[in-house]
Amino acid sequence: MSQHTLEARLNYLESCEAIRGLIGRYATAADQRNHPLILKDVFHADAVWTAKGFGEYQGRDNILNALSEIAEAQVLWSLHIMAMPDIQILDTQHAKVSWMLWEVCNFAEQKGLQPKTSCLGGFYQSIARQDAEGIWRFDRVELNLTFNQAYPAP
Repeated sequence: MSQHTLEARLNYLESCEAIRGLIGRYATAADQRNHPLILKDVFHADAVWTAKGFGEYQGRDNILNALSEIAEAQVLWSLHIMAMPDIQILDTQHAKVSWMLWEVCNFAEQKGLQPKTSCLGGFYQSIARQDAEGIWRFDRVELNLTFNQAYPAP
């Protein structure tokens, strides 16, 4: 095995692990009511975040503000389980990433209804980019929720 091949394989493995960590930090921030101090490090300044029913936001500051407002107004608590990440390293600085979402959350009272606990499921599609300092961040995150069911009452 040549040194070049070994370096390329090591770079691939390190990139995949860094992207898995990026997904984990994103989930941690979401479970802390879209905590902006955590979220600011997962998005590039010109990133896009989109989800049907929640909107599309461009630019890190707009994303942080919108996700904080969503947490404040709609989601009282949540537990995000990010599963089965599929990471496709496109080149030394770009990756296409997808993963599944399973989430239990408590939605705030809406239209006079009591807060409700729900199970959500869906799929994330994203583009990640490694910056000049070697940090992987999201350029684009798209959530497609495909399942929303009230959590069964005991």
